[in-house]
Amino acid sequence: MTLSVAQASKEIAALKEQSNRFKPYQVTVCGGGNGAHVASGFLASQGIRVNVLTRQPKRWTDSICIDTAGSSWSGRGMITGKLNLVTDDAAEAVANSDVVIVAAPANAHPDILRKVSPYLEDGVALGALFAQGGFDMAATNALGKNINSKIGTLFGLQNIPWICKIKKYGSEARIIGPKRCLYVATYPVEDKCNMALKIESMFDIPCETLPNFLCLTLTPSNQIIHPARYYGIFRDWDGEKSYSVEEVERRNGMTLYDNFDEYSAEVLTAIDNELQQIKGALCKRFPQLDLSHVMPIAKRIVTQYGSDVKDTSSLKSIFCSNVGYKGCSTPMKDVGNGRVMPNVNTRLFWEDIPYGLCI
Repeated sequence: MTLSVAQASKEIAALKEQSNRFKPYQVTVCGGGNGAHVASGFLASQGIRVNVLTRQPKRWTDSICIDTAGSSWSGRGMITGKLNLVTDDAAEAVANSDVVIVAAPANAHPDILRKVSPYLEDGVALGALFAQGGFDMAATNALGKNINSKIGTLFGLQNIPWICKIKKYGSEARIIGPKRCLYVATYPVEDKCNMALKIESMFDIPCETLPNFLCLTLTPSNQIIHPARYYGIFRDWDGEKSYSVEEVERRNGMTLYDNFDEYSAEVLTAIDNELQQIKGALCKRFPQLDLSHVMPIAKRIVTQYGSDVKDTSSLKSIFCSNVGYKGCSTPMKDVGNGRVMPNVNTRLFWEDIPYGLCI
């Protein structure tokens, strides 16, 4: 759910009163995408010392400027954060950090975790900005079963704190829609309340707790939405066929969400029903397991975006009327002469399907 300007201003003021008690001194952000840009710049603007671990450090400047125009944080104006260090050396990046945040697609989590694992400080909080695709399992695999003998707290957020976009790689980004509330899971679970307060202090957004990491793994969003929608547009693709732009337009397929059709909604509903069946089977076998936060996709979107969703009468209308989903183009490969075909070299294929749809 995104915030109105008035709501944002009140909640920011309340959070600032308690933030200094829990705010970390130094944070390492691992990644180079949209979320990594905004996280590093925003945290640095909060007076936190920020190191960035990225494969392309030479493309980054020493500060990140974040445009908030048009968002509920527009009253903040341009947010600028000066970075302490940008490097591709994991040892340098995580040295002396209180918090290490993996801000990258789920398919990149295992490699990043393996890189930082030998250099994590005792008591560090290690987590993911968007903990989809079994983040806790990837962390256990990288750090070993005795994970808390190496770190203090493992944590994961259910959703990225903002809808955001890079404007200029390494220097400029844009916040489109801050979330109304964040949700965090931790291991050990006893750390969840303190971690929620730490998250609030870093991101100026209220944070609630989740009972376990399964509440993250069983609530994939883009990872089931994108494959369902892509299949809805290109379900007759044979691996070689191309399409005229006009044909894709007739299929309402030029954007992922704005013209979400009934067939895509039916495919997504079928996938989501399978998730709910998995939830039901787990709860039947383990009655003590709390999966109350694993909600159907329609309810999750309305809860997350609130009044940005103008029509909640059906799953199709939820997508088509959601202001937060406007203007997202369908990834396609231009093959010339006004023809396109599905682009298999995109995040949809190397993250959404293997690390969301399949997990």
